[in-house]
Amino acid sequence: MPNLAPVHAGLLRETIPGERRVALTPEDIGHLSARLSIRFEHGCGAAAGYEDEAYVAAGARPASRETIARECNLFVSIRKPLDARSFAGSPTFIFLGSPLDADEPASRGLMLDLARLEGVADAGSMDVATRQATICGHAAVLEGARQLGVGHPMLVMDGALARPVKMAALGTGAAALQAIATARRLGAQTYLFSVTDNDRKRAEALGAKFVAIDSALERASAVTADILVAASRKQLAGQLREMQLIVSSVGGSTGRAPVLIDDASLSLMTAGTVIIDLEAAAGGNCTITKVDEIVAHNGVIILGTTTLASADAHQSSLLFSEGVRKLLERLTTPDGRLQFDLKDQLTRHLIGERFAGVSAAS
Repeated sequence: MPNLAPVHAGLLRETIPGERRVALTPEDIGHLSARLSIRFEHGCGAAAGYEDEAYVAAGARPASRETIARECNLFVSIRKPLDARSFAGSPTFIFLGSPLDADEPASRGLMLDLARLEGVADAGSMDVATRQATICGHAAVLEGARQLGVGHPMLVMDGALARPVKMAALGTGAAALQAIATARRLGAQTYLFSVTDNDRKRAEALGAKFVAIDSALERASAVTADILVAASRKQLAGQLREMQLIVSSVGGSTGRAPVLIDDASLSLMTAGTVIIDLEAAAGGNCTITKVDEIVAHNGVIILGTTTLASADAHQSSLLFSEGVRKLLERLTTPDGRLQFDLKDQLTRHLIGERFAGVSAAS
């Protein structure tokens, strides 16, 4: 795969319902316009508080989606465009993918999925997946409090007695940890459900109580999300029945999330319990989660929303855009040519081994 040049970048408007973020802000376009020719789709940033006039002032040119698809060779968006297969030529797309994007038919061109940079040591602010997950963890607790009908602090009334909400986080990624931190600030009693001593340390550092899913798993040589499932689901059900708010964000090694909360688990929970399933796009940690829907089951509410990061679209877009700008600065020359340094670990992660092998052979 030879280096591509020169770059004609197109900023796309999001088409997923409820997605209000924009992948590049006018400020970051201002930094990039000296090296890149950039077109933006009309209204792409309006829902996040960025008007077309600001993009024009930053050096970008407005255009229709059809014109951008025809005249640009690199496209930037929050989500993978639903119409990516219809873009002409061999385009390059930059976006934050879903765990199940790999299940979709292959699209023409190069897919630079920012999710591949999650946890990469050299990524810094280019690790937009971790940053957006952090926002989702915060927003999940706020939405959970809204669904529970409690405010600040997170207290429920039991007759004349006020007691704190019990909140559980499943998983130890950025979303789960931020959910615990947010719930703690709001006055909830917080619990982290996981398996290893490192997870215990994270929980205690945040002031949460650590609950081991299965102590035997701590001795396993390699612990993955998948082995939480069969042996530990029954144990988990008994422990979760006391919780009023559950934020679940356990990914699977195959891209599909493991089911940790099944019908039997749900039947044990108290009516009014709220589950925020942040793995909805990957199939869900709860057996009846539905993408971007609210499901009620015997009084238990399960939210499968995938647009929590859009709750504060302006701030989310700022963080996303900073990462994209720095990535484009890293991948392009000062005269606006796209090049891939295959000695760079971050670049190899981003383009994937399949494309890296083609590049090395070119």
